[in-house]
Amino acid sequence: MTAGDEAGVPPEGSPDAPDAGFAELRGAVRGRALIAEARAALAARLGVPTGEALQHLIWLARDMDLELADAAALVTKAPGEESEAPEGTVAAVARPATTDEERARLTEDAEAERARILRSVSQADTDHDAATLKELPDDPEARVLLTASLDSAAHLVPVRRPDGRVFDFLYAELNEGASDLFGRGRDDLLGRRLLRTDPGSALSGVFDSYVKVLESEEPYHGGPMIYSTAKDGVAKSSRMTLRAVRVPTGVCVTWRYHFEEDRARRRLDRVERLGRLGFGEWDLISGEVEWSSQMAANYGVSMEDAPSTPAELAKIVAPADVPLIEEGLQTLFSRLEPVEVEHRVALTGGRYRHLWVFAEPVLDSGGYPVSVNIVSQDITRRRRIERALTQTRRQMQRQQARTAEQQRLAVTLRRAILPDAADVRHMPGLEIAVRSLAAESAARIGGDWFATRILVDGTDLFAIGDVAGHGLPATEAMARSRNGLLGLASTGEPPGRLAGWLNDLVIDMEPTTGTAVIARFDPRERLLSWSSAGHLPPILLRDGAAYPLEGEPDPMLGAVPHVEYATHTLPLCPDDVVLLYTDGLVERRGADLGDGIERLAGLLQDGPADPGRVVDRALHGMNPDRAADDTTLFAVRVE
Repeated sequence: MTAGDEAGVPPEGSPDAPDAGFAELRGAVRGRALIAEARAALAARLGVPTGEALQHLIWLARDMDLELADAAALVTKAPGEESEAPEGTVAAVARPATTDEERARLTEDAEAERARILRSVSQADTDHDAATLKELPDDPEARVLLTASLDSAAHLVPVRRPDGRVFDFLYAELNEGASDLFGRGRDDLLGRRLLRTDPGSALSGVFDSYVKVLESEEPYHGGPMIYSTAKDGVAKSSRMTLRAVRVPTGVCVTWRYHFEEDRARRRLDRVERLGRLGFGEWDLISGEVEWSSQMAANYGVSMEDAPSTPAELAKIVAPADVPLIEEGLQTLFSRLEPVEVEHRVALTGGRYRHLWVFAEPVLDSGGYPVSVNIVSQDITRRRRIERALTQTRRQMQRQQARTAEQQRLAVTLRRAILPDAADVRHMPGLEIAVRSLAAESAARIGGDWFATRILVDGTDLFAIGDVAGHGLPATEAMARSRNGLLGLASTGEPPGRLAGWLNDLVIDMEPTTGTAVIARFDPRERLLSWSSAGHLPPILLRDGAAYPLEGEPDPMLGAVPHVEYATHTLPLCPDDVVLLYTDGLVERRGADLGDGIERLAGLLQDGPADPGRVVDRALHGMNPDRAADDTTLFAVRVE
């Protein structure tokens, strides 16, 4: 008769079968065992620490769109791989399984046996438990053990079948500090059955260990091990250390969950890994050496090959840095003072690892060194970044010097090419006013230009333009455009023809673009003819009114080859003022250019007919952003 038959347990699958907590616990235990086995297999296969192997396992699961336990199962099924069940888990078989099917069948058999036991205890009659505890004789040994224990402790008394076999245990007493994985203490557990409150003791084999202690009188010490249990269908796990000894009336058990230790260890591991910090200690009395794994990694040695003494450290650093180590040892052992030093460790390919090291001597009561503590940090990445930043900084400084020189040349060239406003020659029939303001920042000096010339037939040529870009290239292009126009003007051709030739000249000279207004005035007939190559329209002031001159601008200079530019004509009257200007006067970031032109025309309404006062009024009213661009204005008044 099985345990389930003796306890009158319903068969599996019946409505009275045990709750889902046991199934949840079985799944949790099995899943953790699979993950632990797969992690160990991956660590051996990849040659990496188990923590890193777990990360690789997680990535594999994500890449293959699998649950972590399913991915672990695939890893553990790799051909030629065999592993043992981790300590603290239920062994599924008594002998090695040779096939996946056999391992699965044996594992299911073992779990089925555990399930039958759990079902039997979950349905067992507990009506006599209170009487059993009441009749329990005094046990001074158990009382002393519970009182003396600093960890959680419990006095368990056996519950036996009619044949004398131990069926379960009762919590006869617990100390005040007792607490299980779910935080239940003395008031929650006293008088209750072990397997009903802690089914994990059966699934993990701990229950069997208690029975063995009771029957053999040999103490039991287990862990640290991964321990899992369940309550109300919720499973929990933790590393745990467990001890059990026999007392006259049963078994006394003490246990400790390593919550804080595990948390502190994880924090320390993260600090060492993220900060690339390693720790080492040399015991100068016993000769023992303790290096952390990160310390060994920083120096590129195995834990077994760690230097046996501080002096041996000089053998694994870069030869050029050995004097630094020797000086540090002198400070440690002669002055008995802490040392901070940076040195290198030679790697393959002529590369180096940079380490920042802090070491201090530990002195006894007599002031003699008994050990040396050392902390190292891998700062190779920091030094690499610093070198890259230094190189970048030097490149920036060289570029800055080149830019400053180009800006100085641009300013000098601009001043040499463009005449001062006071030096602009008087032209027949016209009064002229010019304002040419360079950008306040030398880097923003652009290609604004203006030009005047009296032609052989007595007519006046005046023009204004703007070359795209800033700095020396724009200034050089401005000089070529201005001088080219002045040379072409000697032909006496109309402004449209001159604009077409200047366009071809700009295309032939360099890949740049620009705008221009080229105008010609005949003082005898007071006739203005003009052409626009993508430039802003001139503004005419007449009898207190101000408005842009009509006429669609043709393409800008340098954009399209062989363009025929139109020549517009306009008869002028005495005291008419024509204003030419560049975009620096009216252009604003985020604003429509047409709105700026309309605003300029509005400012000049009902203004004086003096060209100097016109350009000054335009500058004051529009307040151009000189930090962003050049601004040039050219005004003529018909005499």
